[in-house]
Amino acid sequence: MITRNFERLNSVIISPSASIAEAIAQLDKAGTRALVVCSSGRKPHGLLTDGDIRRALLHGDDLTSPCGAIANRKPIFTDVPLLPIEVLRLMNQHDISHLPVLNAKGELIDFLLREDIGVEEELEARSQQRLDNVVISPTASIADAIGQLDKAGTGALILCTGGTKLYGLLTDGDIRRAVLRGISLDTACEHIASRTPATTESGISAANAIHLMNQRDIHHLPVVDAEGNVVDLILRKDIVAEVQLNLSAVVMAGGYGKRLLPLTEQVPKPMLPVGDRPLLERTIEQLRRSGIRDISLITHYLADSIEQHFGDGRSFGVRLNYVQEDHPLGTAGGLKLMKQATRPFLVINGDILTRLSFEAMHDYHRKNDAEITVGVRKYEVKVPFGVVECEDVRITEIKEKPSLTFFVNAGIYLLEPSTCAYIPEGQHFNMTDLIKKLLESGRPVVSFPIMEYWLDVGQHADYKQAQEDIQNGKI
Repeated sequence: MITRNFERLNSVIISPSASIAEAIAQLDKAGTRALVVCSSGRKPHGLLTDGDIRRALLHGDDLTSPCGAIANRKPIFTDVPLLPIEVLRLMNQHDISHLPVLNAKGELIDFLLREDIGVEEELEARSQQRLDNVVISPTASIADAIGQLDKAGTGALILCTGGTKLYGLLTDGDIRRAVLRGISLDTACEHIASRTPATTESGISAANAIHLMNQRDIHHLPVVDAEGNVVDLILRKDIVAEVQLNLSAVVMAGGYGKRLLPLTEQVPKPMLPVGDRPLLERTIEQLRRSGIRDISLITHYLADSIEQHFGDGRSFGVRLNYVQEDHPLGTAGGLKLMKQATRPFLVINGDILTRLSFEAMHDYHRKNDAEITVGVRKYEVKVPFGVVECEDVRITEIKEKPSLTFFVNAGIYLLEPSTCAYIPEGQHFNMTDLIKKLLESGRPVVSFPIMEYWLDVGQHADYKQAQEDIQNGKI
């Protein structure tokens, strides 16, 4: 069990009425990066992290304001005894580093930190949690697999019978190819999975594992025992720590956001808060987590407010470059204002909220030898009438209320540097214009189906949906 630290407990408790300034001082002294806001009787009112304080400062909140007003009122906590490995699994599940412990009366009795957990327990917890997330039945539908894959974030699922017996491996690439072929999402995922994936046994060295992955050009390696039971899943990123993609990124953040008026009268659309953070901050964080460190922001409307919030990007773990348009140049025209790229780069519209794997998109782009890869989203239109098909005057078929399926542009692109030569200087030019030019020139343009969460926050209904999705944990 984890030993209770009463000295720490006393140092992290703060009253909801204490000022933000007092919270900053106490947080600095405690060194825990979070405080538990408690009312009388040590009953938690909320959790206040250094991130909450930083965001309050960026929003211009008065330091004399009560800290209880900016605390998270619904933090994750535990009221049952947990082993270290169970604590870590709970933290990993919710992406947190602090865990208040309550007694049966709802009073704070302990405050656990991620660094309390030993390395061995951490590795064991991560391995077990990963297995819990990636194992799926061969008979589960492709739709179910998409949902589980999005949650797991591993890029692959292991198909198992009898709970742990290896049956096959299903990658996000397998699913994307199935979507493009029009295979029904109700189809059992065993029909599109690899039945003979590369595997290894326990105890393989990191060098041998990465050699095998390089040999097979794979990113996932199931570990099985002598009876064929899955005991672990090794990912390439486990071995090559903190892999930085050979990519830079460009976020198109200059739009007026007219469809979101009056919300965008004083705030540029990418800076509208989604949950407790601006939409653009969430995009930058996702890019950073994908290993992308060099990011350019193309701005126009209320550009100063964006630069004031992010600065040079160092406090957000990235390097930011600002390119300001004197007048709107469309979704591709602003790329001509940038320094000539020397490597592939990602372009994403500033109003997109997604959990897309940029690593998977880059791998797909590379394997398809594409000049530009266009993120696409499956979109269904249900026709509320019977559709009559004719040849001349004769009716050949009647389809009762059919669904029509299309792939729509999702506002996320991966480009080779050579594509910039097709963009005119100083002219309004959209990404669709660039794609048309490339197609006319016979250049390889490929589609990349986005199965992960994706939302275009362009209208009030979309913005409301984004807030609900954050609240419900979809993002």
